Amino acid sequence: MKFELLLSEKEISEKVKEIAEEVTRSLRHEKVVIVGVLKGALFFMADLLRELKFSFVYDFIQVKSYEGMQTTGSIKVLKEPNCDISGKTVLIVEDILDTGLTLSFIRDYFIEKGAKKVYVCALLDKKKKRLKEIKADFVGFEIDDQFVVGYGLDCDEKMRELKDIFILKQC
Repeated sequence: MKFELLLSEKEISEKVKEIAEEVTRSLRHEKVVIVGVLKGALFFMADLLRELKFSFVYDFIQVKSYEGMQTTGSIKVLKEPNCDISGKTVLIVEDILDTGLTLSFIRDYFIEKGAKKVYVCALLDKKKKRLKEIKADFVGFEIDDQFVVGYGLDCDEKMRELKDIFILKQC
């Protein structure tokens, strides 16, 4: 495997705190359900939740759209959230926004389930890769169209545990 450092643990930590301040300012007066997209967003979501300064409920959704380094083009729900989101504000926490297909699917899913408002928080945004028009409301870093691993991001379930984020040249 060949990879190079993109974002250090320190850079990520500082950005998570900035995002948390922005989310707190924007959503602190809402009834918020924060939904993390498993598995990739787990580390980001855990760090983000610890920095928020308001009360919330959290849960997870798990979908699958990738095989190795390639998107499959289809989205399958593997785990639905267990909490009621009807009439509430939903904040989707995602590791990376790239094609927009997965997040559009998840956003529409919550709208259909009766969410009052749906916001998207993504640690990484690959705007050049977008196939479906969607914009994150809270974004950490905009990155080029490169495959990245670490801090929850994986290649075939490997390298999630890395504390930094790396550009993967070969899986």
